[in-house]
Amino acid sequence: MIRYITGRGGSGIGGLSAYLATLDDDYDVLSIDPEFLQKDIQGQVDSIREFIDLDSGNVIANSYGAYLLLLSLIDQPRSSIRVLLLSPVLGRAISEERMLFSRPPREKTLHQAIAGQRLGLPDHLEIVTGGEDEICDPALARQVGQQLGINVSILPNEGHMLEPASVESALQRFLPMGGNHL
Repeated sequence: MIRYITGRGGSGIGGLSAYLATLDDDYDVLSIDPEFLQKDIQGQVDSIREFIDLDSGNVIANSYGAYLLLLSLIDQPRSSIRVLLLSPVLGRAISEERMLFSRPPREKTLHQAIAGQRLGLPDHLEIVTGGEDEICDPALARQVGQQLGINVSILPNEGHMLEPASVESALQRFLPMGGNHL
C-alpha cells in the first residue's frame, strides 16, 4: 500500500506519482493543488490526517505536502505506517539569490510540537533532502532529525527538486523489498 502527497501545486498525473502507481496496485495520491489549497490550514491538516489514516502502509510526502503531514501528526497516537519525506518544508526559507522568502502557516506550532515530543510518530520516518535546498534548509532538517531521532539523508549538490535517480534510490531503500514488492 502506497499513499503519496504531492508538494504545493503538485499533480497526481505524471512524474513521481506515475512512477509510484507502477509499484503497487493499492496506490492513491493526494494532490496539493489549487483546489486543495482553497481550504483553510485546519481543513488541509484534517484532509491529510484522513488520507493517512491507515493501519499500515507506506506514505511518501513531498515539500509542502510533507509539512502538512507533520502538522497532521501533532498530538496524534503513534501509527504503524512508514513515512518518507522528500525535501520537506520544515520552516522559513530565505533565498537571496532567488529573492524568495517563505514562512509556512503554524511554523511555530510545529517546532514547539517537535521540541515537546508531541508528534504521533509512525513506525518509520525519514527525511531525504538536497544539500543545496533553498526551501528545506539542510541544517534545519538535521536538527529536526536529531529531535525526532530519525534518519536524515542530505544529498550533496542537489536542490529542492531532487534528481530522479536520487528519488528512485531513496524509494528503493524505503519501500519493502526495494520497491519490487509486486
